[in-house]
Amino acid sequence: VHPVIWALLAGILIQYLAQVAHTTHLFTYRFNGSGLKALEVLSEILFMLSQVTQTSLLILIALGYTLLQSKIGELDLMIPMCFMIAVIHIMLVGFGKIKDDAAYKYHENEGVVGWILLSMRLILYLWFLWAVQSSAAEGGFKLRNFLAQFRFAGTVYFMTYPAIFMLTKCFAPYYQHGVMSIGL
Repeated sequence: VHPVIWALLAGILIQYLAQVAHTTHLFTYRFNGSGLKALEVLSEILFMLSQVTQTSLLILIALGYTLLQSKIGELDLMIPMCFMIAVIHIMLVGFGKIKDDAAYKYHENEGVVGWILLSMRLILYLWFLWAVQSSAAEGGFKLRNFLAQFRFAGTVYFMTYPAIFMLTKCFAPYYQHGVMSIGL
């Protein structure tokens, strides 16, 4: 089985575990009124790791992994970069959970944490665009056509969070949690 399939499977499994942990937290919340804070934190960390897995895979493919033979060596650089990105995301989730009960906070990505996540997503998007462009320059006509479609799909993925984050700011504070939850 191809490594890309394994990475996708890992991302889906992590997402599923995040959903199970969150659902368990909500069922517990229903009965005791406070839930299980550890499961809530775990679900958010797993959700972020799932997104990092998907993002890393998009960037790897954009760099030419599985598309250009000469790019295989860059995998050695990408694995530590993906690990650092995952650690930063986990730290942001932890910092966000420390501020979780703040009275001014209407959703999980409110305030500084949300703006940092927005900035990181935009930086990763720029990296993705650069990677697609450099791979397209090395490839032939068929590869350029594929990468044009891939760029569009990647743009939709990378720009969804910034669009939802900014759209949420247009709503009254008491609606923001619902808009953010439905959008993500």
